[in-house]
Amino acid sequence: MDEKVVQGGKFLVVLVLSFTVLSALIDFLIPLKWIELLLAKIVVVFTGGEIVVQQPVMILAENFSVQISYLCTGLMEFIVLVAAIIATTGIKKEKKLIGIIRAGIAVFLFNAGRIIITISLIEKTDLQTIELAHDLLFRISLFVLIAGYYFVWYYSAVKGKTKK
Repeated sequence: MDEKVVQGGKFLVVLVLSFTVLSALIDFLIPLKWIELLLAKIVVVFTGGEIVVQQPVMILAENFSVQISYLCTGLMEFIVLVAAIIATTGIKKEKKLIGIIRAGIAVFLFNAGRIIITISLIEKTDLQTIELAHDLLFRISLFVLIAGYYFVWYYSAVKGKTKK
C-alpha cells in the first residue's frame, strides 16, 4: 500500500480519536457556561448590553437578546484544530503546543468578532440580512478558520523545520 495513503489513514484515525477524547475531557472539566460567559463578557465590552447567566448565556441589548450557545463559542473549531495538530506527524511538540495556544486565541477572537458583527447587524438591518450574515460567518468559521489556521500553522512549522 502507498505510504501516503497509510499516513493519511493514520492522520484521520488520530484526528477522530483526539477529537472524541478532547471533546469528552473538555465537557467533563470545563462547564460550558464558563466559556459562554467569558465570550459574552468580551462581546459586551464592544456592544454594550447586560449578561444573563443561564444556559445558554444571554446578552440583553436594548431591543433584543442574543444567546451565546455552544456553537457560538468556537469550542468545536478549537477542538478540531487541536486534534488536527495532535494528529500531524513530523512536527516538534513545542511547535504543536504553540500552535494549540495560538489556535485558542485565534478561534476565540474570531468568534467574538463574529458575534460583535452579528449584533451590530441586528441593530442596523433586517432579519433576512442578519440570518444570511450569521449563517455565512458561521460557515466561514467552520471552513476558513479551521482550514486556514491549520494551513498557516503547518506551513510555518514545516518552514521553520527546514531552516538550518
